[in-house]
Amino acid sequence: MAIIKKILSVLFLVVLFISAVACNKDVIKDNSEEKPLKEENVVKVEEVEKLFNNYSKELYTIKDPSNPPTFDEIAEKIKVYLTEDQYNAEIANRKFQIPELVSKQINKSIEVQDVKLKEQNKNGDGKIDYLYTTTFKVYDENLHLKFMRKKEN
Repeated sequence: MAIIKKILSVLFLVVLFISAVACNKDVIKDNSEEKPLKEENVVKVEEVEKLFNNYSKELYTIKDPSNPPTFDEIAEKIKVYLTEDQYNAEIANRKFQIPELVSKQINKSIEVQDVKLKEQNKNGDGKIDYLYTTTFKVYDENLHLKFMRKKEN
């Protein structure tokens, strides 16, 4: 009886392994069918940096923490920077709510100071993956104004 259980277990594992390999071959075929980008579709690094910088500023800048832009306001501003699929994924993940919540929680203004892109990987299809670093300025506008007023007196 124990031998039959072992044989059935091994048989089950073999079937499971074959199924997994067969599914992976389909994925590999789908990925290998991607065509290289045409020359007119190639974007310069400077354009990518500018686009990502603008996207980050629209997403993360909160000037007044007592009255930050709403989720819907941020989502509408960001829509022009994303594909429809990415936009819907970020809506589902509630990514646009993060700046509003953080700003309210810490009661500070948030400003994007700098965005740096570093090429991470060139794919065979001509696409490039980037690693990005964003530098934020988090400040209290009221303290800044009080300091400026004291200086004037």
